[in-house]
Amino acid sequence: MPQNARSASARAETMNLTDSTRAIEALRSAVLSKSSEAVAHAAMMNIWPLYSVHADELVSAVESLPTPLLERYPVLRIVHRMTPVLARTNRPFKPLIYPDDARNMSADELDIFTLVQMVAFRLSGDVAAAMIYARRLQDRILQVRVESRERPDGPLWFYHQQIGSTLLAAGESAAALLEFATARDLGRLSQQTDAERMALGRTALTHAVRGSIDDAESSLRELATLPEPTRAHLTATAMTERCARALLAVDSMDPDTDELLSQLETYDSIELTWPFALLARSRRLLVLQHPDDAIEAVALARDAHPDQHGSFATDVINSVSIDALWSTGDTTTARRIAEETARSGPLTRMAIIRHALLESRLDVAASGLRQMSTARSLGPGARAESILLSAWLECALTDAVASETAAQVARIASRPGRRRLVSQIPLQLITRVQERLSPEEATSFAAATGGLAAADRPRPPTLTASELRVLQALPLHATTAALAASLLVSPNTIKSQLRSLYRKLGCSTRDDAVSIASRLHLLASEVSPRS
Repeated sequence: MPQNARSASARAETMNLTDSTRAIEALRSAVLSKSSEAVAHAAMMNIWPLYSVHADELVSAVESLPTPLLERYPVLRIVHRMTPVLARTNRPFKPLIYPDDARNMSADELDIFTLVQMVAFRLSGDVAAAMIYARRLQDRILQVRVESRERPDGPLWFYHQQIGSTLLAAGESAAALLEFATARDLGRLSQQTDAERMALGRTALTHAVRGSIDDAESSLRELATLPEPTRAHLTATAMTERCARALLAVDSMDPDTDELLSQLETYDSIELTWPFALLARSRRLLVLQHPDDAIEAVALARDAHPDQHGSFATDVINSVSIDALWSTGDTTTARRIAEETARSGPLTRMAIIRHALLESRLDVAASGLRQMSTARSLGPGARAESILLSAWLECALTDAVASETAAQVARIASRPGRRRLVSQIPLQLITRVQERLSPEEATSFAAATGGLAAADRPRPPTLTASELRVLQALPLHATTAALAASLLVSPNTIKSQLRSLYRKLGCSTRDDAVSIASRLHLLASEVSPRS
């Protein structure tokens, strides 16, 4: 059940958000009194300086408190190490507040409580609700003046940092960058040594996700000059920076990619960065043509976390599922997911377009590309992918590409950080582009695309010997009866095998089955189509 915050602190006392010496003295005095109520009260009224400077003692004090008391102090529960673990599994942490209690809170207390609500709902997988509290905290920062927020040693940088993190978890990366920029500017003024590093790390990750290669690499270089993170933020900071490096390495197909991926958190991580680690791992598996492993990675991650509808995590899971299932030959399931998730994030929409192109459903691909062209917040990576997919569509429609299209594709291929994207286009497009380039440009393009596997060579579905016989005979016979007679079986047997064959190929007609089988190189070369 959601938690309700009542009487979260003594209203007459002012919350201390800046004096770490006074904060730790108050907490230690309360601990020595052996009064759980006094410990909870001291921790609550000094939560920010304790969290910032004395995190170990704060966590120890909070974890010593009895559960019924913590139920009255939901702000303290957020620093309990059991809270994120339980929130991810079977005990969502969704603190609410009665209106009367909210009116009795000071402005500082309400800021902190709104922050905790945002983080708690995010931990519990309810990213949509977390966004509500992120907007609420943004509104408070703009509309309610509080002295503690205007001090360099106050928590304002952390508010912007967590608002940005929530936006990033919701897939709103462009808006997240603005929050991280503000957090970094404020962090430079903060007495907390890792404030700037935390913001810059999330900035690097956001740039990497958006495909802003130069900006991500620049941020990572700057990180090396900043102080090491404090104990309170060590894991989150390390995982953020590792994810950024891994995503860049996967996109450029660097030789050290696997080593970087081995340093990321596991599929059941409680860190905010788990979807980004999943994205990096899954993309690498797909590049290596290990779609079964990508499907397994997605399944494990999905089962280890609550459903996060409308989040970046859901976008990752759906997009990887479509690409991986198609590569295994399970086109039926891939198409079902594509049809069920048409309104989801940009990663999934790109996967849907790619899937439609692979199945020669060119009208679906064209419609998807038109919709993507109207999206204003796409990053450089998504824009480059849209150009490649548009070139693919042009080539599929005309078996040729314009000179301008060829130049755009060649420009994208020339960037080492776009190597994974280029590996997803078909051999036919690579050939047509090369034909439209000058000899010098064609040589450079050939070097840039050398060694890449063509996108139109997925793993064929597993067919039984009987299904394969029917498939080979299918182009030669116009009717089920003729097909049955040629194979010396009953028409009912043929009908049963055709149903199974259509299901595995992801189609419903003979012509589609022959077309898909030809593309997957399942038809024997000596078989000629029926006249």
